[in-house]
Amino acid sequence: MTGLMQGKRGLIMGLANDRSLAWGIAKKLREAGAELAFSYQGEAIEKRVRP
Repeated sequence: MTGLMQGKRGLIMGLANDRSLAWGIAKKLREAGAELAFSYQGEAIEKRVRP
């Protein structure tokens, strides 16, 4: 599946932590070559999702 999303951009909404559905989707899209942006709710969540 590598390269299938090459050159595509996506917005992942509702990211909560590394066990969320949004995280799993983002991981697979990134592996396929997509460039991603994320949204999350509040500063408390930001601490859990920032690399």
